[in-house]
Amino acid sequence: MNHLNSIILSFLNIKGYSHKFLFRYEKELLEAVNETTSVFEGITYVLEKTNRILKVTSDEINSAIEKAKAIEKKCTDYNIHILNFLDEDFPASVKNNHNLWSVLFTVGNYKLLNEYTVGIIGTTKPDAHGQIVSQRIGTYCTEEEITLVLNQQRGVTVEVLKEFDGTFIGVASAGLDTKYEPLDDIHHQQNRCVISPFVPGITYDEYRYIEGSKLVGCLSNRVILVQDAPSDDTRFVLSYFCRLNRTLGVILPVQSAQKSPINQGNMLVIDKGEEGLITYCKAKDLNSKTLECEIKLLKTKNDFPQFFKEEDIPF
Repeated sequence: MNHLNSIILSFLNIKGYSHKFLFRYEKELLEAVNETTSVFEGITYVLEKTNRILKVTSDEINSAIEKAKAIEKKCTDYNIHILNFLDEDFPASVKNNHNLWSVLFTVGNYKLLNEYTVGIIGTTKPDAHGQIVSQRIGTYCTEEEITLVLNQQRGVTVEVLKEFDGTFIGVASAGLDTKYEPLDDIHHQQNRCVISPFVPGITYDEYRYIEGSKLVGCLSNRVILVQDAPSDDTRFVLSYFCRLNRTLGVILPVQSAQKSPINQGNMLVIDKGEEGLITYCKAKDLNSKTLECEIKLLKTKNDFPQFFKEEDIPF
């Protein structure tokens, strides 16, 4: 398995070959690793087995291999661990949703990626009530040892972390070398992992934020919507998560603030249920047939125990 990462990264740098292709030909990839001794041989083995050998030139293969080498070197330099979809530590929740990512990049304790988790999402500009609720969630999840999944953004995430001292997975919407240095504490922390679907060198933009949001939804057994207008801060996570057979918790705003603009996302889902969630997400292909998640209302912190501890079937 020594050159499997190299084969996968090389394929992703050949025009016309995607994560979907790699998932489809998992058997051939494993055979290539066992039957060959070099990356070039491994790639040509898969191409021959899939009747594509005449569609890719040797120059294209060699160019892709060099790009893969550069990625792997950067990962080594920055203590970034590469997880491919055939690795036993690759998150099952991602592998089970084929065609997303065949390779992920991590710093910290990647063993956390297959734990039961709850994702926390919300606005980047919470009001006083949103801040209080976020901090209560942080306190509760610390006491009950709940592993969280958090976007690396301002607002609700920051407020949760003010009172949270437990295990969590952070999702980065950029290459991890743009976030961490080789000697940062994250590399030695057992209660924290940061994961990215992007190779080193990739910087943040809106597209990458959308991909990162998908990963938040994919990694989370359950998600809590703390507070939002709605906005892009949360709808990208929800538009992916609500297609899965999982549970969405929605915080009920205090009565005096239920008509406040910052709470209109929560109220839309609370008042109109699935129809409201579909409207919230604004995704063209999301409808009553493609929406799968269950919605649960969280009125007070007394609802936390049942929601957080009522574990779903593992991925």
